[in-house]
Amino acid sequence: MDFRIVQLEEITSSNDYAAEAAKKGADDGLVIWALRQTKGRGQKNRAWESQPQSSLTFSVLFRLKPEEYAVLGRFTALGALAVARALKSLAGVEALVKWPNDVLLNGRKICGVLAEADVQAGAAGSVVVGVGINLLPGAFDTSSAMNFPASDVFTETSVKVNAENWLWRVLGEMNALRSLLVEEDFTREWNEHLAFRGELRNIRNHKGETGEFRLLGILTDGSLCLEDADGQRFSLQSAEVLPSPSSSSSASSG
Repeated sequence: MDFRIVQLEEITSSNDYAAEAAKKGADDGLVIWALRQTKGRGQKNRAWESQPQSSLTFSVLFRLKPEEYAVLGRFTALGALAVARALKSLAGVEALVKWPNDVLLNGRKICGVLAEADVQAGAAGSVVVGVGINLLPGAFDTSSAMNFPASDVFTETSVKVNAENWLWRVLGEMNALRSLLVEEDFTREWNEHLAFRGELRNIRNHKGETGEFRLLGILTDGSLCLEDADGQRFSLQSAEVLPSPSSSSSASSG
């Protein structure tokens, strides 16, 4: 997979820009690197901040291969796992993925991922994977209320690497993970990096209902497998893993 990086000083959303490029015929591997986003968004339409010098915000266009249509839900994890791998390589730390789309260091969110697919009958399908990484202090607004505590790579690791090096390392990991996307090894690695695996956590489902369940792991379809107090197992395709009551409510970029 060859990457072509387009760096832009300021745009509304790197995901929207990449999606428009896809509609105009852009090739697989287009990367939109936004130094500043004015209307970036994360999961559930939350604001996705990006600050020049302190954060890295980019989107990658994937033209779908025939076998990838069946695993569209894995592209979010592809982005998150690529960041976790890059953190291990560049900072020597083990990061975890909070299902489905956040990367945690020391229990704090330093990255969010948003994957958006465009699959229409008779047209070549595509997925845009947007990634926002807090690299340095100042990457996010600490006055904004979010569900999960946030931090940045430097604060958690004391490692300072320039944004371009981070970008290329994450892209390299995306390329490597894409070769595993339709394999069982991909789900296995996802589970190995799953935050709170085996723990009791509060989970909010798509209806807004919250309960305490044990996280068992990720199933091959990308859903989260849980166990209730009676030992009954079930899975959710859409839900949110919430912080413990003692966690900070600092903001995050995504």
